[in-house]
Amino acid sequence: MPQTQPGSLRDVDPEQLLDFLLRFATMQTSVGVQTSRIVVNTTRIAHAYGYELTIMMFQRNITMTLMPASGNASPACPNTSCVHPTTGMMRHRHRPLNFFLNAELSRLSWYTYDNHPSLNELEERFQTIIDTKPVNRWLILFLISLANMAFCLLFGGDLGSAGFVFLGTLCGFFVRQELNARHAYPYLVVCVSAFVASFVVGLGAKFGLETYPEIALGTSVLYLIPGVPFINGMMDLLDGFMLNGVSRLMTAVMIVISITVGLSCTLMMLDLSLL
Repeated sequence: MPQTQPGSLRDVDPEQLLDFLLRFATMQTSVGVQTSRIVVNTTRIAHAYGYELTIMMFQRNITMTLMPASGNASPACPNTSCVHPTTGMMRHRHRPLNFFLNAELSRLSWYTYDNHPSLNELEERFQTIIDTKPVNRWLILFLISLANMAFCLLFGGDLGSAGFVFLGTLCGFFVRQELNARHAYPYLVVCVSAFVASFVVGLGAKFGLETYPEIALGTSVLYLIPGVPFINGMMDLLDGFMLNGVSRLMTAVMIVISITVGLSCTLMMLDLSLL
């Protein structure tokens, strides 16, 4: 799609615009957007109002510097050398992954670039997006449990094993939801959730109710696998955002370690083996 030229400076408060851009970028980070897309979407909005944007992203914070684009200086200051840049910093937010918000925030950046709305209208549209009601937690709980059960059957498990995987995932994911609602330490949440899910499945294996206990135990924790951090981490590395890529990959590794610890506790307590 061909892009139009950046818009000219309007009655836009650069500090207000920068505050919006910081919240817009950190919201994208929280819902699972890779760094390159965050930079492109946020810069697109800055260009719509005639500004250039420089972004520095780290594991916990994001820093932005806003400057009028070349050729868009005000009549009182015909060149950008007398214009002071506006700089701000904000901590990243923590929200569940949400691909709907991912798509809607990207769509908002294109709407802004094409239509140049006022900042008030932009704020209203942004607030409408982030206020969208999430999918019912009980529906998510049921569907994820069903998906894990399907994985068990796909990998060769029997109906008894699949039933225990469904029950284990149901219990483990419920614990995860409750712990997240109480803002528990993220890696502890993963560890406890893996333990609960695998322990329920392990009970079935302990009492001989599962024909393929190793398949059931392995699939019981699949819902915790950090697929998005792994993918985003690799994409960040390929796009040249080394610090972000390494930090996201390390986060994914820590989640995998937490899953391993929870699963190992089950195996030791029930005297089971996956070998």
